[in-house]
Amino acid sequence: MPLLTALAFFSGVASGLALQVWMGFLLLPFLVTRRYKTLFLLAGFLLGLWRVQLYESQIIPAPVGEFVEISGEIVEEIDLRQDHQKITVLTEYGRVLVKLSQYQEFEFGDRVKLKGDLERPSDDIEGFDYAAYLARYRVWLTMNRASVTLLEPADFSLRGQLYRSKAWMESRLNTLYMEPEASFAAGLLLGSRKGMPEDLAMAFQRVGLTHIIAISGYNISLVIAGMFFFFSFLPLKWRVVVSSVAIFIFVILVGASAAVIRAGIMGGLTLWALFAGRKSQVFFALLWSAVIMVIINPYILLYDVGFQLSFASTMGLLVFVPILERLMPSTEKFKILREAFLLTLAAQIATLPLILFHFGRLSWISPLANVLAAPFLVPAMLFGALSLVFGQPMALMAWVNLRAVELIAIWIASLPWIDLPLSLSMGNFVVLNLLLLWLSLRFYKHELGRAFFRAGEGGSLWAPFLGWKRRGK
Repeated sequence: MPLLTALAFFSGVASGLALQVWMGFLLLPFLVTRRYKTLFLLAGFLLGLWRVQLYESQIIPAPVGEFVEISGEIVEEIDLRQDHQKITVLTEYGRVLVKLSQYQEFEFGDRVKLKGDLERPSDDIEGFDYAAYLARYRVWLTMNRASVTLLEPADFSLRGQLYRSKAWMESRLNTLYMEPEASFAAGLLLGSRKGMPEDLAMAFQRVGLTHIIAISGYNISLVIAGMFFFFSFLPLKWRVVVSSVAIFIFVILVGASAAVIRAGIMGGLTLWALFAGRKSQVFFALLWSAVIMVIINPYILLYDVGFQLSFASTMGLLVFVPILERLMPSTEKFKILREAFLLTLAAQIATLPLILFHFGRLSWISPLANVLAAPFLVPAMLFGALSLVFGQPMALMAWVNLRAVELIAIWIASLPWIDLPLSLSMGNFVVLNLLLLWLSLRFYKHELGRAFFRAGEGGSLWAPFLGWKRRGK
């Protein structure tokens, strides 16, 4: 019931976002049912609809299309680009995303005065829903070509200090490394893509390595892998503790954005489940973490690709690694490479529908690229972090590993036919996900069968589809 209720909640959120209307009143007659299971499902669905309605009620009526003079406080990290910068200002009309010259200097927490035309972001920019993308950050208004004046400098705050520390680390990396290693190190350690050469960024994209320069669950898994390797002499309990502390420090150092916190939570839950030793706890911990995140911000369910990929890849590790282990022969000689390949392939399978649906390209060589790059990524992160404190000696060690990953990406990207244009319609996206779900259910049919048959009559409903039957019948 917890699983089905959570799925009903997700369905309610998706319906509320897709239909853009609140249709929960249509289900009210069914709430008089005496079947408590049906009541839980309906309650979960209605909760999803209601959460979307409550989230969108934050939209404040504003004089869109008119010239205004308003003031407010910068409430997010400054988004610096090569030719401009963007700031998010909390005003009397809510959050406004302001585009201005890159030469003006502002900080998180500054109070500023804005002059310009208020606009609604477009919901169709070459097929991209920019309005929904910004709504994830509670931004429903934009102001381009704005005049911005500082009214009052920021007071001391923990978030402001974190952002200043992150800026210092980026500056420090720029002094320790030449390009493109400086930008690569900043992306790997801090999730920053500013300044990375376009040819290297395209090479990462073609071979399926872009995720290593955008802080995600993959970077958290590298932190965990590094801690488990360097503290292998400790008991499991203490390795889990050390890794948890390392995750917390890493999240703080990179700025503690919503995406980074989300990845840290998922990594921490995986560690906790590893220590507990029960896979079922991993599934439910991951499920409830997703529920809590969607309750906080329902827009991430449909409009945050990072959330979708993090959840799918983590679920893929739990579901598909055991399946692939049975299919691939085991050998002690290549154990490390085999494990790296299995982990990458499992995540690739689980995220395949999302990648094809959102990006329309298939990098079939991605598992091989990730396996070849994997041995160099943990040392690159470790020595890169140490170089911030100890300088050039550690930077040289990090440079060797960073350069190795770059050469792997550039070499593989030069090969023909490594990525194929292949997009999915919504219907095909749903069908492919249902196929993966069916394969998963078939593999885990014995575990699921015991769970459903303990529930009584529920087993007889699913048995024909999953291919199991009661013993003795």
